[in-house]
Amino acid sequence: MPMDHSTKVKIPSFPLEQVQETLLDELTKSVRDLAEFEGVLLPKSQKELVVKAIHIDSHTVVEILCFLDAVVGFEVGQAAVRPGGYESIQEAVDDVTSRMGKLWEKHFEGAVS
Repeated sequence: MPMDHSTKVKIPSFPLEQVQETLLDELTKSVRDLAEFEGVLLPKSQKELVVKAIHIDSHTVVEILCFLDAVVGFEVGQAAVRPGGYESIQEAVDDVTSRMGKLWEKHFEGAVS
């Protein structure tokens, strides 16, 4: 039986840049706030800070996910975060963005509510 292509769900374009920008902004704020609280000196340059080896706990990243809800239009769950955390802001942005892309597809295919 031939497939009726007219019923196939059209998945909107993933808002890659907005997701990356939101994650970068919120992770940077979180890392700077924690470093200030703990008395840790961080690079002043954003470029240096995002690649600096600094552990970011997965729970910290999960707390930031609520900022992505408005960007993607659905509630982002902890499946978007790798257990164990990340070793730099850039690593967190890259991994969460990749996971979000997969969740985006599942959401619009009806597999995620």
